[in-house]
Amino acid sequence: MMAAPALKPLAVAFPNTDALLVQWVVTISSLFILPTLFLSGTLAKRFNRKSILITGLVLYLIGGVGPAFMQSFDLILVCRAILGLSIGLISPTFNSLIAENFQGEARSRMNGIQTSINGIGGAIFLSIGGFIASLGWRDVFMTYFYAVVLLILVIAFLPKFPPLQTSQSTKSSAKLPKFFIAVAIAGGFHTMMFALIPTNLSLFIANNGIGSVSSAGYLIAFSLVGVFIGGLFITRVTKAFKKMLVPLVLILMGGGFLLLSSAHAEWTVALAVFMIGLAEGVLFPLSFIKTSEVVPTIIVTTGISLLLACVYICQFLSPLFVTGVEALLRSDSTRDVFTAVAVGLAAVAVGFLLFSRNKMRATSPSATKI
Repeated sequence: MMAAPALKPLAVAFPNTDALLVQWVVTISSLFILPTLFLSGTLAKRFNRKSILITGLVLYLIGGVGPAFMQSFDLILVCRAILGLSIGLISPTFNSLIAENFQGEARSRMNGIQTSINGIGGAIFLSIGGFIASLGWRDVFMTYFYAVVLLILVIAFLPKFPPLQTSQSTKSSAKLPKFFIAVAIAGGFHTMMFALIPTNLSLFIANNGIGSVSSAGYLIAFSLVGVFIGGLFITRVTKAFKKMLVPLVLILMGGGFLLLSSAHAEWTVALAVFMIGLAEGVLFPLSFIKTSEVVPTIIVTTGISLLLACVYICQFLSPLFVTGVEALLRSDSTRDVFTAVAVGLAAVAVGFLLFSRNKMRATSPSATKI
């Protein structure tokens, strides 16, 4: 998402490049995450976690900073693909460390903290990126040099967690529950909705005369402030709302898209994306919490990898989703797409409530007839 503020300047710098390909600068990494993501379980059994993270961060630097030195748009996409391969090594490794070393409320809190740090870190760098984008798109990619700090921290402080040791018989007896499939699909769905912000907001505000290239970075960053707050309070809101949490958060996200569809001022866009980010800040860690709860510990790395696969595939498909909705509505207006998403999220929230109600009736004792 750090590259999101560069989309409009890239479109200007490469005028003969299709708009969909320009959007892929943000999302193509999600596709190339998959090869290393599916290898994460095997790698975790052969190499210690520290070595995996160091390798991933080195590739992250190459793929992140590389576009700043490229003269061809195709080579920019190649670098973004390398970035994806690196994330496929990094993401399941640190998520598995949380799942394996924390339990219960502590695990929920750690997943929330992780999401919050992702959100506030992204907000800071996107704000910087929005300012830098006004100077030139190449400078946006130079901000990926921040990963040098992460690399030093991992080398200096992360313990060498040994490779996973599991017997073949134990592994074969552990299976992924059916409910996990629903969790993974839902995780991909809400991530796709949130991905509509970084992939569309820069062009949306420019085409509607709402703000400048630099303000796009700040507005996208504001959505990540929402992610930060949502992740910070995940444990509390889970206790407070319980089974009502998911439909309420879906309605919150839908309300954000409805507000965005009618926005004509920067403050309205800021409020809308904050609502969407707040919802995602709850839903994202909730997906990992549920995965850790329902998947056997022995194959939790596999479960997390599959969840992340759904997340990243749906992120990659986000621009195609927009194209499909526009074709279905016979409209090229992003406002209409946001309205349709709002209606769809409201429908899903209602469907979730009806499903939960029917499930509760099915599991409760039969009422005495009068």
